[in-house]
Amino acid sequence: MSVRSGILAVLSLGPAYGSQVHGEVETRMHRVGAINVGQIYSTLDRLQSQGSVVNDGMTGDGLPLYTLTERGRAEVATWLTEPDTRAGWTDFVGHVLLVASLPDAPIGALIDAYRQLHESRTPPADSIDGPLDELGLRSGEILSTAAIAWLDEVQDVLARVDCARPLGSFRPRRGRRPRREDI
Repeated sequence: MSVRSGILAVLSLGPAYGSQVHGEVETRMHRVGAINVGQIYSTLDRLQSQGSVVNDGMTGDGLPLYTLTERGRAEVATWLTEPDTRAGWTDFVGHVLLVASLPDAPIGALIDAYRQLHESRTPPADSIDGPLDELGLRSGEILSTAAIAWLDEVQDVLARVDCARPLGSFRPRRGRRPRREDI
């Protein structure tokens, strides 16, 4: 999942400042490894240049608030239901978890789309040329099986628990990153 898509998805919850967007993207995706906060700000700048995000005033202490434009909302609407066909495991998991954390998001549609994607991932038999190709094919089959099993678990959890949450309002002191349990 791209940082760009994560930022847009978080902003679908309402206006937010850069550090807030950073914390929300990281905690909602349960990423392994941190996103550089500078990447968030540079992506917000690009999103503004492309017309997907605009400044929407300031916080009480002078931080710029960002909000989605119509273009940004349209991009999010597509991202909420379409699987990333090139996503690796971490991006796939991050995409599903972030969408599951958004109130009223069509998580069922995204799960179904990823399930179809993983069920259809079998290369043509004539493309296999030796044992390494067979091993590569087998690894793809194993990952697809794992992805489908994980999607089943996600559906089971979501059937019992509402995991959606609004935009967080925790404000860390400047220069300090919040601990996960504080968000």
